[in-house]
Amino acid sequence: MDTDPVLDELKKLREGRGLNAGRLSRCPNLVAALGAQDSGTAYDALLAILRQMGDGERVRSLRVDFGVDLEELLKRPPSTKEYDFLGDRRSGYGTVIGRGVKTLSRWSDKTIGELRGRLITDRFNGRVVVTAGVQDRRVTGIEVLCYERDDTNMSNGRAIGHPNPEASSLPLVMCGIPSHWQPLSIQFVVAFLGDDCPTKVWALASESVMNVCFGHQRFELEISEGMARCRIDGPDHDHVYGVWWEW
Repeated sequence: MDTDPVLDELKKLREGRGLNAGRLSRCPNLVAALGAQDSGTAYDALLAILRQMGDGERVRSLRVDFGVDLEELLKRPPSTKEYDFLGDRRSGYGTVIGRGVKTLSRWSDKTIGELRGRLITDRFNGRVVVTAGVQDRRVTGIEVLCYERDDTNMSNGRAIGHPNPEASSLPLVMCGIPSHWQPLSIQFVVAFLGDDCPTKVWALASESVMNVCFGHQRFELEISEGMARCRIDGPDHDHVYGVWWEW
């Protein structure tokens, strides 16, 4: 029977000390399914998805298993064993809410399946939308939304946000295609906030990041209502795609 390596890695992260960036570095399938390039970014993305799932009792049971917000959920500082062992975390939380460890285990299993459903599949073949905001000539952040192939209305996407921690940025947004993706399309939407819009904007495709500045494939875009948009159908793994502008 086929197994899901991403789900297997998620379940493995409940064991021992739970979820942390160091353990995520040994979960390559999960890191890829989070659309991340490294374990640190994957950790932030996974925590963000957990937050999006709400604060119900079943989600809390999974957070306990992962060791996330443990002191808050136990209403006290965790013991050394609760930090180190899944069974002790469940037992301690069960005492707080008056539930048995078997019930918590069932809740966690159900919720971890729901969490898996929010991640990118290993053979993602839907639509990708990359959005970015530009203010004071700086990219403020990027959000990547992924829509399954049968979501033709693009109404139920999974979002991964990447805020820009720097005080400046290049006049560029770009995206590559992971080897396990075969998306129908990539769409870029760049919003220029305020009255300062660039004089020229291009969609681009390049064989490598190093060649982006040469723009061997460039197509000029129009700015409409402060936004530049483009869509690339059938993108491949041998190119990076993006939007470049000049002030």
